[in-house]
Amino acid sequence: MQIGRVIGTVVSTAKEPALEGRAFLVVRFLDLDARETAGYVVAVDAVNAGVGDVVLVATGSSAR
Repeated sequence: MQIGRVIGTVVSTAKEPALEGRAFLVVRFLDLDARETAGYVVAVDAVNAGVGDVVLVATGSSAR
């Protein structure tokens, strides 16, 4: 898991049926001092986060 800040959204013209109604967010990773790093990821929004919000990004088995 990593902490990041939402910096934008992504629009999809076709989605897996299980992802219908969910937004895709662009999340820039943060270091321990809350400074943005070079890494980013597109994440599925499960908590209605918005641009500027700090979020926890789960990957792998913890995301299931």
